[in-house]
Amino acid sequence: MKLDRITFIKAAISIGLITLVATRIDLHQIQLEIQHLSIAFIIFALIYYTSCQWLSCWRWRIILQSSGHSIPTCSLLSSYFAGMFLNIFLPGALGGDVYRVYRVAKLTQDSEVALVSVFLERFTGLAALSALALIGLPPAFKSIGQWDIILLLATCAGSLVGAVLLITSPKLLMWFEPLLVKFRLGKILARFTKIQLLLRQFSQHRQALVISVGLSFLLQVAIVYYHYLIAYQLRIYISYLDLLVFVPIVAVISLLPISLGGIGVKEGLWIYLLNHIGVSVEKALLLSLSTTVLGWLLSSFGAVFLFLDFYRSSTATAKQPN
Repeated sequence: MKLDRITFIKAAISIGLITLVATRIDLHQIQLEIQHLSIAFIIFALIYYTSCQWLSCWRWRIILQSSGHSIPTCSLLSSYFAGMFLNIFLPGALGGDVYRVYRVAKLTQDSEVALVSVFLERFTGLAALSALALIGLPPAFKSIGQWDIILLLATCAGSLVGAVLLITSPKLLMWFEPLLVKFRLGKILARFTKIQLLLRQFSQHRQALVISVGLSFLLQVAIVYYHYLIAYQLRIYISYLDLLVFVPIVAVISLLPISLGGIGVKEGLWIYLLNHIGVSVEKALLLSLSTTVLGWLLSSFGAVFLFLDFYRSSTATAKQPN
């Protein structure tokens, strides 16, 4: 019941934000601008984004190999797509991750390894995004020069770096221990303690760690370029350095559990950020919606993988003796 209430509130916030944005746009202008997205470009964008997801799965496979488990990248990619599909309907990004843990646990017969591998795959991405946000600070001062944007980026970068330090530093976790206990968050403290132990074990595999972090950094750079390609196709002439500033801001703030999948929040952020460099509301909205809808199109393959997984599970259950 409580979950339903939270989901309803998030949906209401998303609808409210989208409605607010809709009152500020010229629908005729939207129709004119969207024609720049040709079928050929959409196909190219889907292939490009698939390659980004393949990089994520390659990173995930390396993490699993360090624990003694070898799973084909194509199998991990199918579970990744299925997770993307689930995230469309579930609040936050946890639904897809839970499914990915479930799939890998079935393949490895080790639920702890599955959980840690998904966490580490996310964690290395967080570390790379932290570095990207920090790299984006100098261009923010030089190129944009708007103090509200600089403050937003600094806050996001600080939050990411703080999260990384909290996850990796036992001393920092001990410093926060009284505060977590005071607010009855002892379970979170115990989970972080266990995660730190697992991280130390993973850090012993130096080659896997270096490759994983390197792939994470390459992936984040590729995602920024993905936004650049879509923006250029929509005739939004924005520099890569500007996007190096904007993408981490949108990525971090959209993670806040205040709407369904960040819908409404992302659109408002892109309009706010791009308005600082003279981009119209219509073009900013189209950039946000284009990246979202392309992600939905790609995740539709996940529905097929989910159906096949459900079918195989049902068939296996039916064949079991009563």
